[in-house]
Amino acid sequence: MILKNKYANAIIKLLIFIGLLWILYLQVFKNKNLEQTYQYFIQSFDGSLSLLIVVIVLMFLNWFIESVKWKLLIDKLHIISRLKALRGVFFGVTFSLFTPNRVGEFGGRIFAINTNRKEAIAATLMGSIAQFIINLSFGGLGLLLYLILYYKTDFYLAIAISFSYLIMIFALQFSYFNLNAVTRKFKKTQKYIHIVELYNNKELIQLEIYSLLRYIIYVLQFIIMLYFFGFNIQFHQALVVVPAIFFLQTILPLNVAILDFGFRGNVALYFLSPFAQNDIAILATTFSIWLINLIIPAIIGGIAALQFKFFKE
Repeated sequence: MILKNKYANAIIKLLIFIGLLWILYLQVFKNKNLEQTYQYFIQSFDGSLSLLIVVIVLMFLNWFIESVKWKLLIDKLHIISRLKALRGVFFGVTFSLFTPNRVGEFGGRIFAINTNRKEAIAATLMGSIAQFIINLSFGGLGLLLYLILYYKTDFYLAIAISFSYLIMIFALQFSYFNLNAVTRKFKKTQKYIHIVELYNNKELIQLEIYSLLRYIIYVLQFIIMLYFFGFNIQFHQALVVVPAIFFLQTILPLNVAILDFGFRGNVALYFLSPFAQNDIAILATTFSIWLINLIIPAIIGGIAALQFKFFKE
């Protein structure tokens, strides 16, 4: 049995690397926009290297914050080191590339820890819920401001949308701080109520603060890359438009990673094109953010997976 599990672990690690290489091939080397994006990248590389470095540094800060958030959750079940938490988060990114809507991001992390994996998934899901609420809350605010300021929405319609937004915020926050009551409504999740009850309101607020910090990083990265590629938009305008883009990317169903970039690019084009006719800058920004925030961490996660045991040996 030990020998079989050892071979199984080796096969899984090999399949992960093959799958990762296949996604890189389809998304990067077979991408129709890559040549154009690359040329535009070279043209924009005129002393603004510092902007690119800032975006990359923010990427590592983003995933470090996520690892701190995940450690806060998992320590209730099984205390782990910061390094192990970081490795788990990076492998979660790798695993997410193979799943619809990137749901595998929290499922992939459990291989970094030695505890009840079903309970670990339930605990990890708490962090995903906190991030989802922050994404919807601030993305929804961005979309609301976009409709009022730039879409010239009718006054009464704007009032109705604003009221709907406030109801959404209240419902999300009420459900988040009463997850144990919400969980009891679903029979299949009742056995995980004890996981939800491990976290007090102070810790739930901490999760939202970490999630907000990550969201701010996302927005700043996108705006910085727009400036890197010479897209002409005012900072205060970008603070409205970029969250609106993220809102639609959050609520609309995504497919697996091989279609993810095209979807994100189209959403960004829709919102940003009215501000400047520079479509290639928008696509280059979307591609660069996708590459920096997902592909680079996924490669790191693939390397980290070499130390994991998917089956007990």
